[in-house]
Amino acid sequence: MALPAGARRGYGLRLTIAGSDGGPLAGADAAVEALDGWWQSPRHAAVTRFASSAATAAAVRAFRDWHVTVVQDYDWMYRHYRYSPPPRDRLPGEAFVDILGRRVSHAAVRAGIRAGHDAGMATLAYGSIYGAEREYVERHPDERVFDETGRAISLGETFYINDLRPDRPWRRRLLAEYGMAVRRFGFDGVHMDTYGPPHNAFSAEGELIDFAALYPGLIADGARAVAAARPGARVLFNCVEGFPLEAVGDSPAAAVYLELWPPDERYADLVRWIERARTAGRGRAVVIAAYLSCLRTRGDDPAARPGAVEAVVMLTSLITTAGAYHHVLAEDNRVLVEGYYPEARQLRASEARELRAASVFGARYVHLLTAPDAVVESADGVEVLAADGTDVPLSANPEAAAVWTRATRLADGTRVLQLVDLRAQPDDRWDALRAPVETATGWRVRWPGALDVVVMSPWTDSGRAQSLQVEPDGSVRLPTFRRWVVLVDRSNVSHR
Repeated sequence: MALPAGARRGYGLRLTIAGSDGGPLAGADAAVEALDGWWQSPRHAAVTRFASSAATAAAVRAFRDWHVTVVQDYDWMYRHYRYSPPPRDRLPGEAFVDILGRRVSHAAVRAGIRAGHDAGMATLAYGSIYGAEREYVERHPDERVFDETGRAISLGETFYINDLRPDRPWRRRLLAEYGMAVRRFGFDGVHMDTYGPPHNAFSAEGELIDFAALYPGLIADGARAVAAARPGARVLFNCVEGFPLEAVGDSPAAAVYLELWPPDERYADLVRWIERARTAGRGRAVVIAAYLSCLRTRGDDPAARPGAVEAVVMLTSLITTAGAYHHVLAEDNRVLVEGYYPEARQLRASEARELRAASVFGARYVHLLTAPDAVVESADGVEVLAADGTDVPLSANPEAAAVWTRATRLADGTRVLQLVDLRAQPDDRWDALRAPVETATGWRVRWPGALDVVVMSPWTDSGRAQSLQVEPDGSVRLPTFRRWVVLVDRSNVSHR
């Protein structure tokens, strides 16, 4: 199958099997993206299990149904300071036991990478910039950094923060491990993970270290190291809590990646960060890692589980509406619920279908939903009427008890209007149980200036676009939908 010419565009595919009388017997819908590389549409997922080559490869292949473009192999290494084990710790099958007691096989890691490449997915090696275990810092105590009281900074005294300044041993070691991972395993790059606060520390000599000032150069060094090991390899850099987004905006990371936590706990906080990231990234795609702890804490409660799953689907829908990508998926239809990815929680088949529909929809309409040239416009003048003719409450921000209206315009003049239904929600916290979504039936939308309108929703007619007739009063009647609907007006498209 040959796709039409044109970069970074999504397409819907429909297969219909006709009977002998010409009538349809069966059919299926799918989507495909035309991209120059994964970084143009970083639909991200994590792999955390590396015990079996066959199981890891199968788990990666299953990501095709989610339209994943880039996989992060999480905690795949022997230690954070040494990715391959020394001879004394090697077990049969290229296996070893990592610092947290998990059995890991590097044969399985390689099998997953090969499976991803066969399916058109890139794989990044998780590579922390902090991760020196106690056994390492005990041998190299002067590589640690310290707080104002002189205490060595660590994550639970398991992983120690080290001196990242240029020409320091830890930086040289880190970059060498990055290059080795790409060269020996076939990774397509490295996910450079940070730790968030503190933003400053003191060296062993007592010198103040400003991490925001160090990170741009470190990212550039990391990008050079992986590209030298394999042409085309790239890096991502995790701005934990958004730090330091603007400082690294010009750095050569493949996309802008933010891991967000409370106090940024409202939907509007996420949108604000996405807008900042789009500006700082100068056209690069934006990935938001936001984990649903409510599924971990309440997912085993039959009464609460539907609300926890709805929180996942609603958050993915909202992040995509804002023009970004939600990193929340792990292998075997699991959802990330905390920063330690192996603790992901399994979705049931029906729950996975609901979330997967949003992912497929994002791929099918990637050129409309996450266009780097999209400009946010005012939605003033938009009216939504319920079936009984009453006004549906609208809001320019994603807030409870209203429908979030987001309007954008693309460079060619295409206008996009998205409606996210938050009417039933008790609040606007993204990591909290959500109320069941209400089905919207018989709604009419008045969108000033819209003359050539199509509409689509992930959960209506398999996400297919439908043409709408503009009525004499300027309104269009929407098909029945749930949660999220997208209208597109091409009446002002430039054909130059």
